[in-house]
Amino acid sequence: MSDFTYENVDKVTPLETYEWDNVWIQRTDDKKSPRVLYIGDSISCALRVFGNGVTKEEILIDSFGTSKAIDNPYYWDALRLFSLQEGHRDVVLFNNGLHGWHLDDENDYPAYYEQMLCKILDEFKGSKIVIVLTTAVAKEERHRRVKVRNGAVKKIAEKYSLDVIDLYTVSEENMNLLGDDGVHFNADGYTCLSEYLVKEIKRILK
Repeated sequence: MSDFTYENVDKVTPLETYEWDNVWIQRTDDKKSPRVLYIGDSISCALRVFGNGVTKEEILIDSFGTSKAIDNPYYWDALRLFSLQEGHRDVVLFNNGLHGWHLDDENDYPAYYEQMLCKILDEFKGSKIVIVLTTAVAKEERHRRVKVRNGAVKKIAEKYSLDVIDLYTVSEENMNLLGDDGVHFNADGYTCLSEYLVKEIKRILK
C-alpha cells in the first residue's frame, strides 16, 4: 500500500512529494441545470466523473480537487480563482480529510477546517453549503485518524447547521472495493459511492 510522503526540509508549509490541482467545469454552456461544486481530493475527482454519469447531466457536478492541505496558504486563492471562472452553482460540497496528515487531528485540523469553511460560507452565500465526510482507508492507523477527523467535522457542521453527506459509512461498508493502494476505489466502488452521493444531492436540492 502506498503512503503519503512530505518534503519537510526547508519548507514553511509541508507539501506532499507530488502536489496537484484537478479542476473541472461540466458543460459550461448549460446555464439552466442545477450545478454542484465539489471541493475535495482525488476521491471527489473520481466521484465527479461517475456522478455526472449517474445524473446523465441533469445535475452538473463541477470539481476542485487538490492535494493541498487546509493549512496551505495558497488553498483559498486557488479555490476562489476557480470559482470565479465557474460562476453559478446551487450547492457546494466540501471535504478535505485525506491530505494534511502533518496536522494534529484533535486541534489543528478542526481549527483549519473551520477557518476554511467560514471562507466558503462567506464566498458562496447564494449556495447551499454541505459537508462531505472523508472516506475510509485500509491502513488501520490512517483509518483511525479519518474517524477522528470526521467526528470533528460533524461537530463543526452541527455548529453551523449544515447538511452532512456521510460518504464514510458507505465507503466503510464497501472496503472490499478499495484498490491496491488502500485509499482509492475500483470502478464498482466509485459507482456505489456516486449513486449514494447523487441521491443525497437530489435530497438537498429539493
